[in-house]
Amino acid sequence: MAEPTTPQGPDISEVTTERELLAFYRSEIRFESEVVNGRLQALLTSQAFLVIAYATAMTGSTKRWGDSMVLLIPPLLALLGFMLTFLAWPGIRAAYDAIARWENKQHELHKRCGYLSDFTLAPNDNDTRDMMKRAQEGALFAHRAPLVFLIAWAIFGFIPFYLYWWK
Repeated sequence: MAEPTTPQGPDISEVTTERELLAFYRSEIRFESEVVNGRLQALLTSQAFLVIAYATAMTGSTKRWGDSMVLLIPPLLALLGFMLTFLAWPGIRAAYDAIARWENKQHELHKRCGYLSDFTLAPNDNDTRDMMKRAQEGALFAHRAPLVFLIAWAIFGFIPFYLYWWK
């Protein structure tokens, strides 16, 4: 007898057990969490480096480099920080979207297979909502940090011009 197939291949429910499927979903959530953590770490590291370079350029520029360097180096560093943040933001959001999709699949599996409730910290809908709320609150930094960095770099980009013309 032939295996039941979908347009993408064999029906996954016929190939694996529910426990294997739960383990797979959790491994995918773990993988995506590691991806987002890596992206956040790279963003924070790049921002720290650029803030140090910016501050160094601002403190030493007016005495040693002259006024023209005040309008060149710090704004370029601010532009670089802005662009790095702007480019990192979609990747962070995409990883969190993938985590949410895998968590939804995991939740549906728990609802469909009641005996799997022993393998979750949220055995009922109220606990699930509370856990999801805590996860969203915990992810606020990851979601808001790029916006804060974008605003900060926009301000940092204008500071040298303000100091040059209105000092």
